[in-house]
Amino acid sequence: MRSPLERLWKDRMDIYRWEEVVVNKVTKSKEELQHSNVKCHYSQGSLTDTGEEVPTLKNSHMLFCSADTDILEGDKVIVTQRNGKKVTLTVGEGFAYFSNMQFSVKRDDTA
Repeated sequence: MRSPLERLWKDRMDIYRWEEVVVNKVTKSKEELQHSNVKCHYSQGSLTDTGEEVPTLKNSHMLFCSADTDILEGDKVIVTQRNGKKVTLTVGEGFAYFSNMQFSVKRDDTA
């Protein structure tokens, strides 16, 4: 089922997954493109950790997509944001809702 929120999502993602392939009778792991140009929404938030003497601010990154998207924990996604910037992410724990899914993600690039 398509999410009614999809009309608000302006980002697109390519989803990659490690798969075993046999080349010359040798099994190797290879990162394969599973889906491309999938509508999504990449979001950044902030979390405040007040457990220490000095509170710290941590960034949290979330990825939203349709409930029928074939995406798994551990997949690599390359998100093309509405401004054309590309961000490489590793998919973490996901939460399925009626019409969409929400995943915590970790940025693979360094600033």
